[in-house]
Amino acid sequence: MGIILRYRGFRSVWLGQLFSQFGNAVFMIMALWEIQLRQPALLAVAGLAMVLPSLLAAFGGVLVDRRNPGRLMLWTDVLRGLAVALGLCALLIPGSLAAVTIALLAVNSLGSALFGPAEMVVVPRLVSAQDLAGANGIYNLTYQLSNAIGSALGGAAIAAVGVAWVFGFDMASFWISAAAIMLMLRTFAWEPRGTSDEHAGAEPGGFLSSLAAGWTTLKELPGILRMMPIVVLTNFAYMAAFTMLPYWIHHELHAGAATFGLIDAGWATGLIVGGVLTARFHRWPLRTSSSLMFGAQSLLLLAFPFASASWLAGGLLLAAGIGNGIGNALMFTMLQQLTPEDVRGRAFGLLFTLFGIANPLGSLAAGLALGHVPLIFSWLVAGLTGIWLAASIWRSVPSDLGIAQPATSQPEIS
Repeated sequence: MGIILRYRGFRSVWLGQLFSQFGNAVFMIMALWEIQLRQPALLAVAGLAMVLPSLLAAFGGVLVDRRNPGRLMLWTDVLRGLAVALGLCALLIPGSLAAVTIALLAVNSLGSALFGPAEMVVVPRLVSAQDLAGANGIYNLTYQLSNAIGSALGGAAIAAVGVAWVFGFDMASFWISAAAIMLMLRTFAWEPRGTSDEHAGAEPGGFLSSLAAGWTTLKELPGILRMMPIVVLTNFAYMAAFTMLPYWIHHELHAGAATFGLIDAGWATGLIVGGVLTARFHRWPLRTSSSLMFGAQSLLLLAFPFASASWLAGGLLLAAGIGNGIGNALMFTMLQQLTPEDVRGRAFGLLFTLFGIANPLGSLAAGLALGHVPLIFSWLVAGLTGIWLAASIWRSVPSDLGIAQPATSQPEIS
C-alpha cells in the first residue's frame, strides 16, 4: 500500500475507482436479479448488453493514443453518470425497469471500451517501472474489493433501500470518480504525438492505419497471438457460465438475492486476495506463475457445480478468484511493459476487443440453451477450457521472457 502514499496521481484515480466500481457492482447485482425474476431468458440479453459495446475497445484505443487519456477517462465517467440520471427519470414509466437497466448496462460497457484502454496508458505514467506490477495488483485489488462489497450489499440493498436509491448511488459514484480523475490530471503530464511519429497514425484517413499499427505491435509480442484462439474460447465458456449464475443460485441452490450477492462477492474477494499476492509472484517466470494460477482456477470451477451448499459454492469461487486475480495482473503487467507507449492504447484496445469477442456469443448461447442443456454443462466447459488455456500459456510464452523496462517518464511522488 506504500505505492498509494508515494504517488499522488495514482492515489487520486485509485480512490475514484474505489467508489465507482462499488456503485457499479451494487447496480449490477440489482439489475441481474430483477431481470431474472421477471424473465430469465432476458439474462442473455443483459449479458449481450454488458459485452457487445466492449468490442469497440479497439476504436477506443485509437482515440486514447490520439487524445489525452486522462481527460477521456474524466468525460467517460461524467457521461455515464448522466446516463444513470436519465435512467432514474425513465423509471417513472410503468414496467420500464428491465429495459432501462439493460440499456444502462450497455452504456456502462460502451464507456468501459474507452475507459479501459485509457487506464492501461495512464497507470504506467503515474508510477515508476519498478512499482508497476505492485500498482496493477493494487488497482485490481481495488476494483475487486469494490465489486466484492458492492455484490455482497447489492442483494440486500434491493429490499433495504429500493431500486431508485440504487440508481442514485450508481450515478453519484460515477461523478465522484470524475472528480478524483480531475485531481489526478493535475499531476498527469501528457504530450500529444506529432504527425512525424511513425506509430501515430495521424495522417489523413489514418484511423484504420492506426489500428494496423496496434495489430503490428501485438504480432511482435511473444506468444500472444498463438494463445488468442483459446483465450476467445475460454471467454465464451466463462461468459456462458457466469451469465446464468443468478439463475443457478435461484433454482439449483434455492437461495435468494442476498445469497447471490454473497456468492458473487466470493469470486470478487478471491480476486482481491489475488491482487494482494501479485507482487509475490511477479519475480517468478511468467510462464510458470500464470499457467499455475489459471490451471488451479479451472480445477476449482470444475468443482463448483457439485457444491450442494451456498457456503461451499462461495468458497470455491473465492479460491478460483485468487488464481484469476494473480494470473491476470501478471499478464497485464507484462503487456504494459512490452508494448511501446505510443501505440499502447491501440494495442490494448485491440486486446480488449479480441479477449471479449466471444463474450456476447457465450451470453447468447447461455440464454438459448436454458431449459435444453443442463446448467452443469456450462461450468464443466468453463473449467476444461481454462485448463487448456493454462497449457497454452505454458507452451506459448517463452520461459526466459524479461518484462522489466525503463520508466518512460518520471511520475510525480508525494
